[in-house]
Order: sequence, then C-alpha cells, then structure tokens
Amino acid sequence: MTTIRHLLGAAGVALALAASSAHADTVWNFSYSGSGVSASGQFDTLGNGSTPTELQWMTGHYSDGTTTGSITLIPAPAASGYSTSPSGLYVYDNLYGGAGQFDYGGLLFAVNGHEVNLYLDPNYGIANLTTYASQELTSVTFSATAVPEPAPMALLLAGVGALGFLGRRKVRNHG
Repeated sequence: MTTIRHLLGAAGVALALAASSAHADTVWNFSYSGSGVSASGQFDTLGNGSTPTELQWMTGHYSDGTTTGSITLIPAPAASGYSTSPSGLYVYDNLYGGAGQFDYGGLLFAVNGHEVNLYLDPNYGIANLTTYASQELTSVTFSATAVPEPAPMALLLAGVGALGFLGRRKVRNHG
C-alpha cells in the first residue's frame, strides 16, 4: 500500500510540473480560407493563447491563385508596438492570443517574396480576418487549435499503466 501512495504522490508532482511547463510554449495548427485564398500550417507562441504573445516561428503552405508556396514568418522587431513591413505597405506586431486572437496589427509572413498581412478587422469580429496579398483585400475565416504536448500525455499514460500494473499485481497476490 505504501508503494501505491509513493507512486501516486510522484505522479501528482510530475503532472503538476508538466502542467506548469505546458503553458510556457504552445504550438498551434492553423488554417484559413476565403474567396480564392487558403493557408494552413503551424506556429509557435511563448504563451498559451490566453493573452497576446508574439509568434516565435511559423510554417505552412499558402495559395491565393497567383502566389503559391511555403510560408516564412517575417519577425517583428524587438521594440514593442506596431512595426512597418519591409515594403512599407503594412503594419504588424505578430501577436496571437487573447479575445481577438490576432489583433489589428496582425501578423506578417512572406510567400515567394510576397508579403501577406493577416489581421483582425474590427468591422467583422473575431472569426473574420482579412489577408492582404498583392494589396488585394480578402475576407477569410481563420481557425487555430493548440497541439497537445506529447510529454504530459506520455506521463499520464505511463502513470495509468503503472497503476494498472500494480492493480493487476495486487489482484494476483490476493487471488
């Protein structure tokens, strides 16, 4: 019985530590589509999406009928606030999270040398964003979901397996 208590205690501490570290870095699967435009891939934030935090990296595929290719995130300069894109056409801050997901500044990425600015248009609400591609304005529907972290899931499965093993062993010893 003492062994089970020790195992449960150790599993509880490990799960608490895994849960606290899970909020340090979050990978997101994303996709968006609209009239003649679509994109999908992944990006990473330092937060869990509850407050706006800057994207660390972004990968994926983009197509708008004239430009198709891999997505490359254009990093925001270290200074806080909005930044101006290399072409000078867009403002962005690469923040994701909070009530509006992307804010008015939105994020900036490149596809085959073309800048694409994805941002929240306050006239349409949270789910409707707008993308600029070659200065063309297109409404899109955006979605992002956090990717479950493998470490906490593996730890949980290992704990359940250990408890099952101990339960089976206990039944065998009493049976």
